[in-house]
Amino acid sequence: MLKDRILSTLRFFDLQDYPVTLLELHKFLIADLENLKPQIDLQGELILANLIQDSEVSIDKILNCLDTECQSEVQNYLGFYYLAGREAIAKARLDNYFFGIRREKLIRKYIGGLNHLPFVRGVAISGSQAMGQQKQQSDIDLLIITHPQFLWLGRTLVTAYFQILGKRRYGQKIANRFCLNHYLAGPKRITSFKNLYTAAEYLKLRPVVYGHSVWSFISENKSWMRIFFPNMQAQEPEKGWHSKVQEFFEAILQGSFGLWLEQKLKNWQMPKIRQEKFIVVEDDELSFHPDSKQQGLLSSFFKFQQ
Repeated sequence: MLKDRILSTLRFFDLQDYPVTLLELHKFLIADLENLKPQIDLQGELILANLIQDSEVSIDKILNCLDTECQSEVQNYLGFYYLAGREAIAKARLDNYFFGIRREKLIRKYIGGLNHLPFVRGVAISGSQAMGQQKQQSDIDLLIITHPQFLWLGRTLVTAYFQILGKRRYGQKIANRFCLNHYLAGPKRITSFKNLYTAAEYLKLRPVVYGHSVWSFISENKSWMRIFFPNMQAQEPEKGWHSKVQEFFEAILQGSFGLWLEQKLKNWQMPKIRQEKFIVVEDDELSFHPDSKQQGLLSSFFKFQQ
Protein backbone atom coordinates (compact mmCIF):
# COMPACT_ATOMS: atom_id res chain seq x y z
CA MET A 1 0.00 0.00 0.00
CA LEU A 2 1.16 3.50 -0.81
CA LYS A 3 0.13 4.69 2.64
CA ASP A 4 2.46 2.18 4.29
CA ARG A 5 5.34 3.28 2.07
CA ILE A 6 4.75 6.93 2.91
CA LEU A 7 4.65 6.21 6.63
CA SER A 8 7.78 4.05 6.40
CA THR A 9 9.61 6.88 4.64
CA LEU A 10 8.52 9.44 7.22
CA ARG A 11 9.56 7.08 10.04
CA PHE A 12 12.97 6.58 8.46
CA PHE A 13 13.60 10.32 8.35
CA ASP A 14 11.89 10.89 11.70
CA LEU A 15 14.60 8.76 13.31
CA GLN A 16 17.00 11.41 11.99
CA ASP A 17 14.81 14.29 13.26
CA TYR A 18 14.18 15.29 9.69
CA PRO A 19 10.88 16.41 8.10
CA VAL A 20 10.62 16.24 4.32
CA THR A 21 9.14 18.36 1.56
CA LEU A 22 6.75 16.82 -0.96
CA LEU A 23 9.54 16.64 -3.55
CA GLU A 24 11.84 14.90 -1.05
CA LEU A 25 9.10 12.49 -0.05
CA HIS A 26 8.66 11.59 -3.72
CA LYS A 27 12.38 11.17 -4.36
CA PHE A 28 13.04 9.15 -1.19
CA LEU A 29 9.82 7.12 -1.15
CA ILE A 30 10.94 3.77 0.27
CA ALA A 31 10.06 0.57 -1.56
CA ASP A 32 7.36 -1.76 -0.29
CA LEU A 33 8.99 -3.39 2.74
CA GLU A 34 7.36 -6.75 2.03
CA ASN A 35 9.22 -6.84 -1.28
CA LEU A 36 12.36 -5.43 0.31
CA LYS A 37 12.74 -7.82 3.25
CA PRO A 38 13.67 -10.94 1.21
CA GLN A 39 16.47 -8.92 -0.43
CA ILE A 40 18.25 -7.77 2.73
CA ASP A 41 20.01 -9.56 5.58
CA LEU A 42 19.45 -9.08 9.31
CA GLN A 43 21.70 -5.98 9.30
CA GLY A 44 19.73 -4.39 6.45
CA GLU A 45 22.46 -5.02 3.85
CA LEU A 46 21.36 -5.79 0.32
CA ILE A 47 21.52 -9.38 -0.90
CA LEU A 48 22.08 -9.40 -4.66
CA ALA A 49 20.43 -12.75 -5.31
CA ASN A 50 17.10 -11.06 -6.01
CA LEU A 51 16.62 -7.69 -7.65
CA ILE A 52 12.91 -6.89 -7.36
CA GLN A 53 12.15 -3.25 -8.09
CA ASP A 54 8.90 -1.54 -7.23
CA SER A 55 7.39 0.68 -9.89
CA GLU A 56 7.66 4.45 -9.65
CA VAL A 57 4.86 6.41 -8.01
CA SER A 58 3.82 9.82 -9.28
CA ILE A 59 3.93 12.85 -7.04
CA ASP A 60 0.20 13.36 -7.62
CA LYS A 61 -0.62 9.94 -6.15
CA ILE A 62 1.57 10.66 -3.12
CA LEU A 63 -0.13 14.02 -2.55
CA ASN A 64 -3.58 12.46 -2.90
CA CYS A 65 -2.67 9.75 -0.37
CA LEU A 66 -1.37 12.38 2.06
CA ASP A 67 -4.60 14.34 1.78
CA THR A 68 -6.86 11.31 2.25
CA GLU A 69 -5.51 8.12 3.84
CA CYS A 70 -2.67 9.72 5.84
CA GLN A 71 -4.52 12.68 7.34
CA SER A 72 -4.64 11.30 10.89
CA GLU A 73 -0.99 10.14 10.95
CA VAL A 74 0.86 12.79 8.96
CA GLN A 75 1.03 16.53 9.54
CA ASN A 76 2.30 19.40 7.40
CA TYR A 77 3.90 22.62 8.60
CA LEU A 78 4.91 25.23 6.02
CA GLY A 79 5.49 22.56 3.38
CA PHE A 80 7.28 20.02 5.59
CA TYR A 81 5.71 16.62 6.19
CA TYR A 82 6.30 14.62 9.38
CA LEU A 83 4.62 12.09 11.65
CA ALA A 84 1.83 13.47 13.84
CA GLY A 85 3.11 15.16 16.98
CA ARG A 86 6.57 15.95 15.59
CA GLU A 87 6.06 19.57 14.60
CA ALA A 88 9.21 20.51 16.51
CA ILE A 89 11.47 18.92 13.90
CA ALA A 90 9.89 21.03 11.14
CA LYS A 91 10.49 24.22 13.11
CA ALA A 92 14.05 23.10 13.87
CA ARG A 93 14.76 22.55 10.16
CA LEU A 94 13.58 26.06 9.38
CA ASP A 95 15.78 27.48 12.13
CA ASN A 96 18.77 25.51 10.86
CA TYR A 97 18.53 27.12 7.44
CA PHE A 98 20.25 30.19 8.88
CA PHE A 99 23.32 28.08 9.69
CA GLY A 100 23.14 26.50 6.26
CA ILE A 101 23.17 29.87 4.50
CA ARG A 102 26.40 30.79 6.28
CA ARG A 103 28.00 27.55 5.16
CA GLU A 104 26.86 28.03 1.57
CA LYS A 105 28.93 31.22 1.54
CA LEU A 106 31.94 29.24 2.76
CA ILE A 107 31.35 26.61 0.09
CA ARG A 108 31.26 29.23 -2.67
CA LYS A 109 34.37 30.89 -1.28
CA TYR A 110 36.62 27.85 -0.92
CA ILE A 111 35.31 25.00 -3.06
CA GLY A 112 36.19 26.52 -6.43
CA GLY A 113 39.92 26.02 -5.83
CA LEU A 114 39.42 22.26 -6.06
CA ASN A 115 38.84 22.66 -9.81
CA HIS A 116 42.54 23.39 -10.18
CA LEU A 117 44.00 20.61 -8.01
CA PRO A 118 45.63 17.75 -9.94
CA PHE A 119 43.64 14.52 -10.19
CA VAL A 120 40.39 15.86 -8.69
CA ARG A 121 37.62 14.53 -10.93
CA GLY A 122 34.50 15.40 -8.96
CA VAL A 123 33.38 16.81 -5.61
CA ALA A 124 29.95 16.70 -3.97
CA ILE A 125 28.51 18.07 -0.76
CA SER A 126 27.22 15.20 1.39
CA GLY A 127 25.91 14.69 4.91
CA SER A 128 23.86 17.30 6.76
CA GLN A 129 24.63 20.25 4.47
CA ALA A 130 23.45 18.39 1.37
CA MET A 131 19.81 18.23 2.48
CA GLY A 132 19.17 20.91 5.04
CA GLN A 133 20.03 19.00 8.22
CA GLN A 134 22.88 21.31 9.20
CA LYS A 135 23.18 22.62 12.75
CA GLN A 136 25.30 25.33 14.32
CA GLN A 137 28.05 22.87 15.25
CA SER A 138 27.97 20.95 11.95
CA ASP A 139 30.85 20.51 9.53
CA ILE A 140 30.66 20.29 5.73
CA ASP A 141 31.09 16.73 4.45
CA LEU A 142 32.65 16.18 1.04
CA LEU A 143 32.72 13.18 -1.27
CA ILE A 144 35.74 13.49 -3.55
CA ILE A 145 36.30 11.55 -6.77
CA THR A 146 39.89 11.34 -7.98
CA HIS A 147 41.69 10.07 -11.07
CA PRO A 148 41.60 6.24 -10.83
CA GLN A 149 45.42 5.97 -10.64
CA PHE A 150 46.02 8.78 -8.15
CA LEU A 151 43.74 8.27 -5.16
CA TRP A 152 46.40 8.88 -2.49
CA LEU A 153 48.07 11.77 -4.27
CA GLY A 154 44.69 13.37 -4.89
CA ARG A 155 43.78 12.93 -1.24
CA THR A 156 47.06 14.49 -0.10
CA LEU A 157 46.59 17.55 -2.31
CA VAL A 158 42.98 18.10 -1.20
CA THR A 159 43.97 17.73 2.46
CA ALA A 160 46.85 20.19 2.03
CA TYR A 161 44.55 22.68 0.28
CA PHE A 162 42.06 22.87 3.15
CA GLN A 163 44.80 22.68 5.78
CA ILE A 164 46.58 25.71 4.30
CA LEU A 165 43.28 27.60 4.23
CA GLY A 166 42.62 26.66 7.87
CA LYS A 167 39.29 25.04 6.91
CA ARG A 168 39.99 21.32 7.36
CA ARG A 169 38.12 19.53 10.11
CA TYR A 170 40.30 17.78 12.67
CA GLY A 171 40.28 17.17 16.42
CA GLN A 172 37.79 19.49 18.11
CA LYS A 173 37.81 21.95 15.21
CA ILE A 174 34.52 20.95 13.61
CA ALA A 175 31.98 23.72 13.02
CA ASN A 176 32.04 25.26 9.53
CA ARG A 177 35.06 23.20 8.46
CA PHE A 178 35.33 20.76 5.59
CA CYS A 179 35.29 17.07 6.52
CA LEU A 180 37.25 15.03 3.97
CA ASN A 181 35.85 11.63 4.84
CA HIS A 182 35.16 9.87 1.53
CA TYR A 183 37.34 9.40 -1.55
CA LEU A 184 36.63 7.35 -4.67
CA ALA A 185 39.13 6.46 -7.39
CA GLY A 186 36.81 7.20 -10.26
CA PRO A 187 33.01 6.76 -10.19
CA LYS A 188 33.25 3.21 -8.83
CA ARG A 189 30.50 0.73 -8.12
CA ILE A 190 30.03 0.42 -4.36
CA THR A 191 30.74 -3.07 -2.97
CA SER A 192 30.22 -2.63 0.78
CA PHE A 193 27.53 -1.09 3.01
CA LYS A 194 24.79 -1.25 0.39
CA ASN A 195 21.77 -0.48 2.52
CA LEU A 196 18.87 1.93 2.97
CA TYR A 197 20.98 4.44 4.91
CA THR A 198 23.89 4.65 2.45
CA ALA A 199 21.55 4.73 -0.56
CA ALA A 200 19.84 7.78 0.97
CA GLU A 201 23.21 9.41 1.66
CA TYR A 202 24.33 8.95 -1.95
CA LEU A 203 21.03 10.28 -3.29
CA LYS A 204 21.52 13.43 -1.19
CA LEU A 205 24.82 14.25 -2.93
CA ARG A 206 25.01 17.77 -4.37
CA PRO A 207 27.74 18.16 -7.02
CA VAL A 208 29.87 21.29 -6.68
CA VAL A 209 32.98 20.47 -8.77
CA TYR A 210 32.96 18.51 -12.05
CA GLY A 211 29.39 17.35 -11.50
CA HIS A 212 29.48 14.92 -14.42
CA SER A 213 31.71 12.53 -12.45
CA VAL A 214 29.33 12.65 -9.49
CA TRP A 215 26.46 11.88 -11.84
CA SER A 216 28.47 8.96 -13.27
CA PHE A 217 28.94 7.61 -9.74
CA ILE A 218 25.20 7.76 -9.04
CA SER A 219 24.45 6.14 -12.40
CA GLU A 220 26.97 3.37 -11.71
CA ASN A 221 25.10 2.49 -8.51
CA LYS A 222 21.51 3.25 -9.44
CA SER A 223 20.59 -0.42 -10.02
CA TRP A 224 20.96 -1.30 -6.33
CA MET A 225 19.85 2.07 -4.95
CA ARG A 226 16.57 1.78 -6.86
CA ILE A 227 15.82 -1.38 -4.86
CA PHE A 228 15.40 0.93 -1.86
CA PHE A 229 14.19 4.08 -3.63
CA PRO A 230 12.31 3.25 -6.86
CA ASN A 231 11.59 6.93 -7.59
CA MET A 232 15.24 7.96 -7.65
CA GLN A 233 16.38 10.05 -10.60
CA ALA A 234 19.88 10.95 -11.74
CA GLN A 235 19.92 13.95 -14.06
CA GLU A 236 23.07 14.34 -16.13
CA PRO A 237 24.60 17.81 -15.72
CA GLU A 238 26.48 19.72 -18.35
CA LYS A 239 30.17 18.85 -18.38
CA GLY A 240 31.25 22.48 -18.00
CA TRP A 241 34.73 23.88 -18.29
CA HIS A 242 37.93 22.07 -17.36
CA SER A 243 40.80 23.81 -15.55
CA LYS A 244 43.89 24.53 -17.64
CA VAL A 245 45.86 24.90 -14.40
CA GLN A 246 44.89 21.36 -13.44
CA GLU A 247 45.90 20.05 -16.85
CA PHE A 248 49.29 21.77 -16.57
CA PHE A 249 50.17 20.20 -13.21
CA GLU A 250 48.82 16.80 -14.27
CA ALA A 251 51.09 16.85 -17.31
CA ILE A 252 54.01 17.08 -14.89
CA LEU A 253 52.77 14.48 -12.38
CA GLN A 254 51.10 11.84 -14.55
CA GLY A 255 54.28 10.02 -15.56
CA SER A 256 56.56 7.73 -13.63
CA PHE A 257 57.32 10.40 -11.02
CA GLY A 258 53.63 10.78 -10.17
CA LEU A 259 53.12 7.03 -9.91
CA TRP A 260 56.18 6.75 -7.68
CA LEU A 261 54.85 9.56 -5.47
CA GLU A 262 51.42 7.88 -5.36
CA GLN A 263 52.94 4.65 -4.04
CA LYS A 264 55.09 6.51 -1.49
CA LEU A 265 52.09 8.41 -0.15
CA LYS A 266 50.06 5.21 0.07
CA ASN A 267 52.82 3.44 2.00
CA TRP A 268 53.16 6.43 4.33
CA GLN A 269 49.45 6.99 5.02
CA MET A 270 48.15 3.43 5.12
CA PRO A 271 49.66 2.39 8.49
CA LYS A 272 48.17 5.48 10.14
CA ILE A 273 44.57 4.56 9.30
CA ARG A 274 42.61 2.89 12.10
CA GLN A 275 40.85 -0.35 11.23
CA GLU A 276 37.22 -0.05 12.31
CA LYS A 277 33.89 -1.27 11.02
CA PHE A 278 32.87 1.86 9.14
CA ILE A 279 36.30 2.64 7.77
CA VAL A 280 36.85 1.35 4.23
CA VAL A 281 40.37 1.17 2.81
CA GLU A 282 40.45 -0.29 -0.69
CA ASP A 283 42.47 0.35 -3.83
CA ASP A 284 39.62 2.44 -5.23
CA GLU A 285 37.94 3.81 -2.10
CA LEU A 286 38.78 5.47 1.21
CA SER A 287 35.83 6.02 3.52
CA PHE A 288 36.14 7.28 7.10
CA HIS A 289 32.88 7.12 9.06
CA PRO A 290 33.85 5.59 12.42
CA ASP A 291 30.92 7.30 14.16
CA SER A 292 28.37 6.29 11.53
CA LYS A 293 24.80 6.07 12.80
CA GLN A 294 23.72 3.68 10.09
CA GLN A 295 23.71 0.47 12.15
CA GLY A 296 21.67 1.92 15.01
CA LEU A 297 19.31 3.74 12.68
CA LEU A 298 18.63 0.70 10.49
CA SER A 299 18.15 -1.48 13.56
CA SER A 300 15.65 0.98 15.03
CA PHE A 301 13.84 1.41 11.73
CA PHE A 302 13.33 -2.28 10.95
CA LYS A 303 12.52 -3.10 14.58
CA PHE A 304 9.83 -0.41 14.56
CA GLN A 305 8.43 -1.74 11.27
CA GLN A 306 8.14 -5.23 12.74
